[in-house]
Amino acid sequence: MLNFKKITNILMNLYDNKYTFIKDLGSGGFGKVFLAKEKVSNRFVAIKQLKNTNKSEQEDIIHEIEIVSKFENPNIVTYYHHFYEEDILYLVMEYCSGGSLRDKISSSKITNSEVIEWIQTLASCLRVIHKKGIIHHDIKPDNIVFTQNGTIKIADFGVANKDIGTRAYMSPEAFRWDIDSTKDPRIDIYALGVTLMELLTSQNPFLGLSREEIIEKHQAADFPIQELPNWQQEIILKAINKVPELQFQFMIELEEALKARSVPIIFNKDNLKAAELIALADKALKTNKWRNALKFLELAHKRYDNNVTVLQALGKYNLKIQKIDAAKFFYDKALKLNPRLDIQKDLGWINLEAKKYPIAIGLLSDHLHRNPADYEAYNLLIRCYYETTRYEAAMEVSKMIMVANPSFPCFANNYFIAFVLNSNGKSIPPKSNYDHSNNPFIAYNLSVIEEEVLSHNYKKTPTLKSKLLFMDFQFNTLKENSITILETNNRNDTPISISEPIIKFGRTEYNQNNIEVSGGNAVSRRHCVIINNKDNVWLYDLESTGTDVNDEKVTNKVPLIGFNKITINEVNFTITTDKSKLL
Repeated sequence: MLNFKKITNILMNLYDNKYTFIKDLGSGGFGKVFLAKEKVSNRFVAIKQLKNTNKSEQEDIIHEIEIVSKFENPNIVTYYHHFYEEDILYLVMEYCSGGSLRDKISSSKITNSEVIEWIQTLASCLRVIHKKGIIHHDIKPDNIVFTQNGTIKIADFGVANKDIGTRAYMSPEAFRWDIDSTKDPRIDIYALGVTLMELLTSQNPFLGLSREEIIEKHQAADFPIQELPNWQQEIILKAINKVPELQFQFMIELEEALKARSVPIIFNKDNLKAAELIALADKALKTNKWRNALKFLELAHKRYDNNVTVLQALGKYNLKIQKIDAAKFFYDKALKLNPRLDIQKDLGWINLEAKKYPIAIGLLSDHLHRNPADYEAYNLLIRCYYETTRYEAAMEVSKMIMVANPSFPCFANNYFIAFVLNSNGKSIPPKSNYDHSNNPFIAYNLSVIEEEVLSHNYKKTPTLKSKLLFMDFQFNTLKENSITILETNNRNDTPISISEPIIKFGRTEYNQNNIEVSGGNAVSRRHCVIINNKDNVWLYDLESTGTDVNDEKVTNKVPLIGFNKITINEVNFTITTDKSKLL
């Protein structure tokens, strides 16, 4: 901490006795501020000594302050210049002798009409700043000051702590503080809404609370605003809504609501129509009517191509059918329109399919921290561990879910295969941990392990792992289904119908398979399988010598929708759930 003598020496040595130190004005998260007098003009100035000694970040602060100062906005504290002493940055600013908004709250001598006028002025000022792409990040009564003649001004642009903010004025969504969220102007809208509530009620219900307690406060809508006029309550509740999409989206909306003394009721006909189409698509997806879902989504996209909800729905659809590049395209486009979309689970899923496992694990873990009952996300996380050979972690999470909720068979299967691989294929878990009679995935995996003639090797390709089946969450409920298969290379062949839940394709004379394929060593002993689930049929390639579906090589798995051609070593099969389509 600087003492009086040190401060005086700094001012005299650097500026040839240009300033006279007057007194300390206080300190905060940014550092310390003191009052000085400029001898030539007799002007009082506030000099801020910043804690931050990172040269790059100091330059960023100066850059932002200089940009803001060029706006010459009467409601922003004026910046004069800066200087350094022993790597410490000092900012010379306009001195506002009228005190801070915090002082006004403490005095209890403010009227509601003054409060509304102040917040309108601040909203108008921030609207201009936001248009220039600058976010304050730390709006609160302490950073709002008054000149001697009563002009209200925003202080500390560029100085605000952009790493943590001030918790009592931070939206629950902003606690993540990722790159996208720090660029979102709704950070300032929310903080100004909390400031409005504090001015009107003399209370900030979030002061002193942890992040978890703030979230609980929002869940309970436990705010001290019941005595305020209804229109003021409505404005506060919209400004500080825990869901960013339900807040005021721009400062001008808050400004106009304060002027009109009402939150405008805005209905967007396009949003309603888009929502209707998405609801139809969701209904089709729930029953795995993929083509119907796509029809509704394509229509919605054609009509409302920049609708965030439509883009998000298209991202989810393409993710579900393993079109990862398309899913990423739609999610990226949606995030550009709304950087705060809650799609961490889906982004984790995309990164999992792209084999970016550390990123996927981070996204899924964060999602589960906020959504602890999302069992599908747990299964995706287990798959991340499984794919990265962290079998003990996969077993631990699987076991936890099996104990907490044994109704999902996927966790039993995935525990089973992680256990097997963790033992290098030398042992299986106790039978009390699995029931292969009711779980076709476990029955299949057990048949791989107990092969008399091995389809795999333990130390080289094809590996044991490549022939095992990880059970995706979507197969927890397997509904009986009959598909018709015809080998088209032999025109005299008769179509066969199979109702097995897992249909196995492989080399001729290898008696583990339902469908034998000629070709000798050009065909893997266990080549591929079809998960035969009603309205949700998938083909999994088992790291074979090659499987094509509709003339495209399968790298992992692909849904079989409608009529399909499967090619294995130039042997063609046609597959459909409608036998008449083969005729």
